[in-house]
Formats: sequence, structure tokens, C-alpha cells
Amino acid sequence: MTPKTSQVVSKPLTRAERVRQSSRQRRAQQKETLRRTILDAAGELFLEFGYEGFSMRQVAERIGYSATTIYRYFENKDDLLFAIIREAFIQFGQELAAAARTTDDPLARLEALGHAYINFGLQNPIHYQLMFMQRTDFLLVNRDGQKQPMIDSFKVLQQAVEQAIDAGAIECGDAETYSEVIWALVHGITSLAVAKSPRFTGERVQKNAALAMRMTLRGLRRE
Repeated sequence: MTPKTSQVVSKPLTRAERVRQSSRQRRAQQKETLRRTILDAAGELFLEFGYEGFSMRQVAERIGYSATTIYRYFENKDDLLFAIIREAFIQFGQELAAAARTTDDPLARLEALGHAYINFGLQNPIHYQLMFMQRTDFLLVNRDGQKQPMIDSFKVLQQAVEQAIDAGAIECGDAETYSEVIWALVHGITSLAVAKSPRFTGERVQKNAALAMRMTLRGLRRE
């Protein structure tokens, strides 16, 4: 005979328990909202005053809280800056991964990744400058055994390049080097756009990006 499986029936929460649960959820949401406010304000201030001129007190003044409150969330300005960059890279990696899933064609996938990279920079200019133009020394930093989304985002591109090589769409070669060249290409275009170069604005950015990707992929294409 098959033994009967006992089912554990959870008791409904009492009113007092529901109130406490709701209160905990509300406090957690408020805490996360404040943390996000701190990160957004700090990103703007880092660019306004530079690393040396930036202070935790400036963040507190910008958002209307005491400096003590900021220190409850972040140990120092390096810790705060690292948090901004790390979260930006997580979002960046997610957007690249989403772009890579939009097509099964290996060359179209590489083009999609190039456009996703540039679009991220145009839509998040403050974060992009902190990630790639201000504190590039944080790119390979690993704190407290955390995953490194900075490296993971590069791997999305490298995997797409490897798939293109395996499919015979581009010449056999070092996938890492190919990926670095493509990354440098889109970074150059994005940096000029973020820096508001007069020849890299609006639709012109997208036209230049599309042409650059076509030229690069044509050079890599297997004959």
C-alpha cells in the first residue's frame, strides 16, 4: 500500500499578524525606495563634482536627509559608487541578454547587441559615464564574493561571437578578440554621443552605429 501523504494545513493569519506582516513589507519598500533615491542622487553628484569633490554629505543635502542616514546604507563613497556601477551593469547585462534572444540569426544577433549597447548608453548617460568613462577601475572589482555583472555582460557578447563562429557566419578566430573589437567600436560611438559630440546626436548616432556594425561584420564574415 502507498502510504498516505500528510498535508500540512497552514493556519490563517490573525489580524495582528497580518498587520505586522503588512508593516514589515511597507518598511522594506520604504527602505528600498530610499536606497534608490540615494543611488540616483549620488550618480548625478559624482558627475557634477568628480570623485575628489564628491561627499556623502552632498547626497544627504540633495535628498533632504541627514548624512547619518546615508551611512546606514553605504559605508563610504567608494561603497556607494560601487553599488551604483554594479546595479547599472546588472541592468545593462539584462538588456544585452534580451537583445541576444530576439533572433536566431548569428549576424543579426550581433547587430542587435550593438544597438542594445548604444541604446543603453543613450538612455542612461549618467550611469554609462560612471561605468565606462569615469571609474573604469571598478570594472573588474569583486567585493564580498559577489558575482561580477561587469564581466557577465561582456560574456553575453562573447557567447554571441562564438555562436557566429560555430555557425560559420564569421571567420574562425579568437572570439574574445573579436568581442573586444566590437565592444570598442560601440563604446566609441556611445561615448561620443554621451559626451554630446555635435556629429553624434539623435538619428545620426543610430545611422553611424548601423553602418559601423555592418562594416565590422562584413570584415569578419566568412567568404
